[in-house]
Amino acid sequence: MILLPETDLKAEILTRGVVFTPAAIDYAVQSGAKGQNLAYNAPKGFAKERPQELFLEGEDGYRTVVSCVSAHGKSDPVTVDVSALGKLICHIGDRSASEGVTVSFVKEPEYYAQRLSNGDLAQKYISACGYDELNIIPWKGCLISNVCRFCGVNKVAVKNPSDALHAAHFQRGVLRWEDARVPYLASLSESIDFALQSECYSEHMHVILISGNLPDDQLDLQADIYCDIASHIDNQIAQKSTEGIIAVITPPHDLARLDKLKQAGVGIVVFNLEVGNDPWFSKYCPGKSALGRDFFIDRLKHAVAVFGRGKSWTNFVLGLEPVDELLELCEELAGHGVVSSANVLHMDEGSRLDCAPPSKDTVIKFFHTLSEINRRHGFDAFYCAKALRTSLSNEFQDGRFVL
Repeated sequence: MILLPETDLKAEILTRGVVFTPAAIDYAVQSGAKGQNLAYNAPKGFAKERPQELFLEGEDGYRTVVSCVSAHGKSDPVTVDVSALGKLICHIGDRSASEGVTVSFVKEPEYYAQRLSNGDLAQKYISACGYDELNIIPWKGCLISNVCRFCGVNKVAVKNPSDALHAAHFQRGVLRWEDARVPYLASLSESIDFALQSECYSEHMHVILISGNLPDDQLDLQADIYCDIASHIDNQIAQKSTEGIIAVITPPHDLARLDKLKQAGVGIVVFNLEVGNDPWFSKYCPGKSALGRDFFIDRLKHAVAVFGRGKSWTNFVLGLEPVDELLELCEELAGHGVVSSANVLHMDEGSRLDCAPPSKDTVIKFFHTLSEINRRHGFDAFYCAKALRTSLSNEFQDGRFVL
């Protein structure tokens, strides 16, 4: 199988990581590239001026976005440089990696610099991942009983503590939501008003409500908070949002909360397993394992009854378990109406892993087979190619390969 040039370069970046020459960093600063937003993860050894994403455009105009993941040292990284003609180019060692591809930086959205009436930056309440995602992240730290070994959210949150519901709203591990609710929702709506004017959402936006876990005994409270946020912004984002509000959340204990989420305006729920099978699930996701693999799967299935086929999603980290076993689970879940996808494993700040990202061949095998599963069951890939920056789900759905 041969990948078309822009998709091939994305696969190389996701499996090798990317580094920047000083000239490329200068180019990024001068062109207004979006830097690391420190929303939940960041590359190992990140610097604030390190670009967050790249646009890759094929000769036929197909555009995709790739995350500038850190190099892992197991193979030559993709190097981003500036040519004599002043254009961004990519190479792997002495080999050009960007023939037939126009490479550019994803620019920082205008709303990042907007000040709200309370003096806060809009970016405190919302941010952009990829090009056209609108991420609503009420708090950035994760209070799960034992954090996933690949995740650096708490490491990054410590370095960037200015989230919307910051530490002042937590007391003995309990979020004092009622104290924060009214001013938070007002500031969120004001921030979204600014975002709706941004060029990156001129076509559409993927509205994603996402945060770290509250403690295991407060998962129903987390669902209630999501309901408050969703019902408050539902009408505001309705004209631009492609899927409605997407709630990425650890599922509640109380199944009735799923009906409440739907009534509040949530269109799709995402309960991320991250790893599908044991012993790898227990090894890499000890906190989720404490809740139980069946806790997630049973609620994914129940969510199909509430939201409908194709509106209950789960995501995996590709590279933490054998690909054949993961694909078997994706097929099984699809039979129940649950849609799966995956992010290619990358090395983040705070990661405690003992493995490297998967090979390019493994990535191609997984996403090609997943696209066939989705096709048979009538599912679409998550979001779009300009949003899903660490996956090739959209590229394979869009046929960016030649057999």
